[in-house]
Amino acid sequence: MTTTPAKITTRDVTVYYGDAQALHGIDMDIQANQVTALIGPSGCGKSTFLRCINRMNDVIEDCRVGGSISIDGQDIYDGSIDVVELRARVGMVFQKPNPFPKSIYENVAYGPRIHGLAENKSELDHMVETSLRRAGLWQEVSDRLHTSGSGLSGGQQQRLCIARTIAVNPNVVLMDEPCSALDPIATAVIEELIEELRADYTIVIVTHSMQQAARVSQRTAYFHLGNLVEQGDTDSIFTNPANKQTEAYISGKIG
Repeated sequence: MTTTPAKITTRDVTVYYGDAQALHGIDMDIQANQVTALIGPSGCGKSTFLRCINRMNDVIEDCRVGGSISIDGQDIYDGSIDVVELRARVGMVFQKPNPFPKSIYENVAYGPRIHGLAENKSELDHMVETSLRRAGLWQEVSDRLHTSGSGLSGGQQQRLCIARTIAVNPNVVLMDEPCSALDPIATAVIEELIEELRADYTIVIVTHSMQQAARVSQRTAYFHLGNLVEQGDTDSIFTNPANKQTEAYISGKIG
């Protein structure tokens, strides 16, 4: 059993889109400084659950979230919560790299600037450099910070999006299939980066690749038809799953 404290606790989380129920009573403890992988077939509720953790579902019309989700013991659906501040604390990296139509520098500086984290230009410069270094991108872009972020390769753009996410010092980083649009070499770079980042962040990743889940995560949760079927240490889930449904999915009998 893991002894690290739960960073994120979810209890009886349900999600409805109109009359259609997308999640059924999800109970999960997500550990600090670990990578938790959410696996399961398309449409099983992985991304819906991920979006609950930073209230991205709030922007979807007719979407209702029930149950409770706490980060560090604080209910994130409490009426007093500032959602903008929450999304700074809980950053998100999407499936397709989505740099802003701005320079590399401005992509990373944007968050610290709007949240008032830098007192002057030199502090901002330092934050941009530190974030790019932590995203493993500084060496490749330090001489062209003022060129467009969209001029980078797909893998570099995704690392730029990760740098942009961590520039505001989040506690949690959510990743929704961050490598699905990338080639194997760029994927390997991102996976290595995820391993490095977990020293400072709690990471939750949705992935369709079970090989990726096995490589990058310490904990794995298997979803099917909006239900959390099984969760546990990644090694146990992949080598000795307790549930026959999990075993069937991992062995490729169901997809």
